[in-house]
Amino acid sequence: MAAWRMQNRKHMEDELERELRSDLELEAEEQQEAGVSAEEAQYRAQRSMGNTTLVKEEVRRAWGGLWAEQLWQDLKYGLRGLRRNKGFTLVATLSLALGIGGNAAVFSLINAVLLRQLPYRDPDRLVQVTAYCPKGIIVALQQRSRTMDIAAYSDDSQVNLTGQGEAIRLVGSRVTANFMPVLGVEAQLGRVIRGGEDEPGRDRIVVLSDALWRRKFGADPGVIGRPITIDGVDREVIGVMPPSFEFPSSNTELWTPLHMDPSNSFDFWSTGFIPLLARLRPGVTLAQAQGEVRSLISQVIPLFPYALPLTWSADTTAVPLQQYLARDLRSKLIVLQFAVGLILLIACANVASLLLARGAVRQKEMVLRSALGAARGRIVRQLLTESVVLGSVGAIAGLGLGYGVLSLFKLVLPRDAPGLANVYIDPRVVLFAALLAVTTGLAFGLLPAWITSRLNLAATLRSAGQRTTSGSGGRINAALIAAEVSLAVVLAVSAGLLVKSLWALAHVNPGFSPEHILTVPISPDHSLCEERSRCIALYSQLLQEAQSIPGVSAVTATDGLPLSGEFPYLPVELQGHQLNPSETLAPLFWAGAVTPGYFNLMRIPLVQGRTFTAADSENSELVVVVSAATARRFWPGKDPIGQHLRPPSDWGNPPWRTVVGVVGDVRQYQVSTELPDWLHGVVYMPYPQSLGSDRQLPSSMTMLVRTSRDPQYVAAEIRRLVQELNPNVPVGEMRTMDGIISSSKTQERSLMWLFLSFAGSAVLLAAIGTYGVVSFSTAQRMYEMGVRIALGANRRDLFGLVLRLSLRLVLAGLAAGVVLAVGATWTLRSFLYSVSTGDPLIFLSVALLLISVAIVAGFFPARRAAQVDPMTALRAE
Repeated sequence: MAAWRMQNRKHMEDELERELRSDLELEAEEQQEAGVSAEEAQYRAQRSMGNTTLVKEEVRRAWGGLWAEQLWQDLKYGLRGLRRNKGFTLVATLSLALGIGGNAAVFSLINAVLLRQLPYRDPDRLVQVTAYCPKGIIVALQQRSRTMDIAAYSDDSQVNLTGQGEAIRLVGSRVTANFMPVLGVEAQLGRVIRGGEDEPGRDRIVVLSDALWRRKFGADPGVIGRPITIDGVDREVIGVMPPSFEFPSSNTELWTPLHMDPSNSFDFWSTGFIPLLARLRPGVTLAQAQGEVRSLISQVIPLFPYALPLTWSADTTAVPLQQYLARDLRSKLIVLQFAVGLILLIACANVASLLLARGAVRQKEMVLRSALGAARGRIVRQLLTESVVLGSVGAIAGLGLGYGVLSLFKLVLPRDAPGLANVYIDPRVVLFAALLAVTTGLAFGLLPAWITSRLNLAATLRSAGQRTTSGSGGRINAALIAAEVSLAVVLAVSAGLLVKSLWALAHVNPGFSPEHILTVPISPDHSLCEERSRCIALYSQLLQEAQSIPGVSAVTATDGLPLSGEFPYLPVELQGHQLNPSETLAPLFWAGAVTPGYFNLMRIPLVQGRTFTAADSENSELVVVVSAATARRFWPGKDPIGQHLRPPSDWGNPPWRTVVGVVGDVRQYQVSTELPDWLHGVVYMPYPQSLGSDRQLPSSMTMLVRTSRDPQYVAAEIRRLVQELNPNVPVGEMRTMDGIISSSKTQERSLMWLFLSFAGSAVLLAAIGTYGVVSFSTAQRMYEMGVRIALGANRRDLFGLVLRLSLRLVLAGLAAGVVLAVGATWTLRSFLYSVSTGDPLIFLSVALLLISVAIVAGFFPARRAAQVDPMTALRAE
């Protein structure tokens, strides 16, 4: 059918051509019969027929489908024009690729994290209940809720897999029996955990992730029904989840039932506060569920066997699950979108200024088109089509660039964020890039097309060879460049603030000396430490034998390695310290277990008293060491040595522990923050006397080794020692303490490098735009330059004249950019450390940078102007 249409169209075109030619010949014959010469007859016949091209257009319009034909013609002409002007095409395409590629990459992240539906049944019915609850409250809420089916899950925790070759450490989550049915997911192999399988005696089962099944069990379908040992407990594998299931994070490798035993009051009510999710029941709205949640919380508080503040979880609500999972990513995505949006605006302004300059050169072409009968709308459409073609080429290049920078953008976001592992350029992203191509093509092409098409035919023809441009076009070009510069200022200031912030972080004293320290996690099963003496003996022997490794100068261990994300904590009562009237619970302390020599190896200064020795054993007086900040907060103006503290009295009235030392403050949480807000102090316990929030001796410890030898050699020797002592004890990944500190700054460093690249791209685009405008303006004024020299101006005057133009453009943008930057950099406040968003040094540095750019951009056009030959310039006009 299409071939027939094309053949029929060609036949009609041939008929039209023959008819017009026949009419022309008949008219010429009539003129000749009237006594006019053949040449004059042909001329008069042509005049009487008028513009034959316009006649053809009118006839084609009557046929219908002219718009498609014209569009195809415009597209072909636009592509030919881009091929002819390779320099213009290259600069414009690179500018657009930077803007569209960055936006496509960020949209890929937004698409994966915020837009792409969660891979569960009816995901829009899933909500997160924002309270963290113990098992007893979970059961109470499940029984009382009328609007939701409530489930619970623990955040990722470390577990041991033994009996399958070398013991390894895995990431697992404990879930209620209805967890997977509430999510609406099924296993790809076997089945999921079902109702009642979180009760004692029925809970010794496990579900594997697809990644663990393939990596550790070779994707063997026979794994179903096989017993495996998790943390010393034999569990039956009942299912394997599909690859798309990654909850609560992409790191989760297995799921076990939450052990629900009401007879164990401490475990049921005092430990394991975990998050809740729920599925709205049919016909229930989110608002109804939110209203019920507030009522339910007030109902269950009296169920606790101990006093709670009436404000406990008072702000609990229900939010869409997808929104909750993206809560920590939203601010980072906003910042990235802000930055790449500015790059796209700068690119559009840059291309618009290039098109304006190109349009001035094409004035004769537009006049010729108009003289041949092209209407102004037709010219505007042609120019806009060329702009959209240019935008499309930029989008294609941008998609390639976006694919490359996507991995860099991921570094700014948490690695375990749900959905982040599945970020890719999908059809939705391609459609987004296509929309950007059309939108930006129209955005940067509309104004140049309008100005270029607004021609005075007679005035343009009278201008003969003079290459001048309209004053309005020049002013608009200058405004575009000033806008580019102002946006570049915002990105450059943002990058400068992040650089200074990272510099400040690099000079923060973490409270210890990380040089030459190797860390090796050691993780016995919890069951091994149920008899405390076994774990104490294991670590004592391991530390003693590790001390004999060649090149090792000191060895110690802790369960709370600074900056590692480990937060051992305890509620703590302090003797003589009264709680505030609004408080009914003891404050939570960071409570780490350490072995003798820890403070010396880490070079944490002793402020007062003493540290731990081998005499601080399981059966000796219970002692602790506190941080200097803790001593100042809880015993201001008093001697902390000899003060007493202990776990809460409802833990079986535990004995008091005596403060025997005060040590320097350590950045336990982040390089920028000593502790999270929910922890109020720091206490260290000697390992044989220590206990965790579960009232048990910590089983997992991290060995710290100060050594001058190759870390890989030392780690291998420690692994050998552990295997000799107990082959069922996993040895984790070796890391240096310097590497841990560096990793703690990864997101800040990645964000800094991203903004530096953004700022560099913006400044480069602004420099190209400034150079283009100044160079074009100088070329247009060569006649003026020749006249100035003829009238006595020296070459220094011409050089300064052009250079001042470049400086005026940049200074105008700089002034506007400073105002914009003051208002825009507030988005970075949460990412800055010890730096004000109005830092004068940063603003001054950016101003000097852009003034330098103006000088460089204006230097070469200024030099050309200063070297002009007046006679050549005058003759050219």
